[in-house]
Amino acid sequence: MRALQVLKNCLFLVLLFGMDQLVSIPQLVAYTQNHHLFLFFLIIVYIAIAIAVIVFFWQFYRYKIKKNHSVYGDLPPRRVRTQTMLLMVLVWMIFMLFQTWYTNQFKVNISANQLAIEKLFEKLPIWTFIDGVLVAPVMEELIFRGIFFELFFQTDQPVIKVIGVIVNAVIFGALHDTGINFPIYAIMGAILAVTYMRTRDIKCSIGIHILNNFISFI
Repeated sequence: MRALQVLKNCLFLVLLFGMDQLVSIPQLVAYTQNHHLFLFFLIIVYIAIAIAVIVFFWQFYRYKIKKNHSVYGDLPPRRVRTQTMLLMVLVWMIFMLFQTWYTNQFKVNISANQLAIEKLFEKLPIWTFIDGVLVAPVMEELIFRGIFFELFFQTDQPVIKVIGVIVNAVIFGALHDTGINFPIYAIMGAILAVTYMRTRDIKCSIGIHILNNFISFI
């Protein structure tokens, strides 16, 4: 019975990831279009889908927190949480230095994920910036951190937490790149997972994710 529930949760997580990808469809269609009226229509569709998906993710996340009697959530700022957040930002900065070293040391090419974003940015700079810096981080954090841990790792046992972070990092890395860039995305996923688990606040991992994507754009 437990195995069946895990399978259901896995399928549901895949469904949520599919919903996340739906938001980018208007952008991909707009990439091949130049008609101003049609582009305006696509913008409306994009905004509507993005809002609807984010609201759904948020409501489901809150539902799972209440059902699991979880210690995670959207929590008010506290001194310890703020200090933890600052520590994780420092860890993220060290990671950025490591990423630069890794890229230069192994002469890493731009990942397929990053290349696709850059091509979209050339054609649709405003849309791509909003999607990459604001929409995507919120959706991905709700799926890969908030909902993921509520579905599979609700316990406070240290060993289970470590396993959760590792699994989360591997999934996050693999979904972004399966080549030489995989370690970069996996480490980033681990940092975001630890941030969420240490602060117990989804806003903190969202904040670091937004900061990371913003730096990538500039």
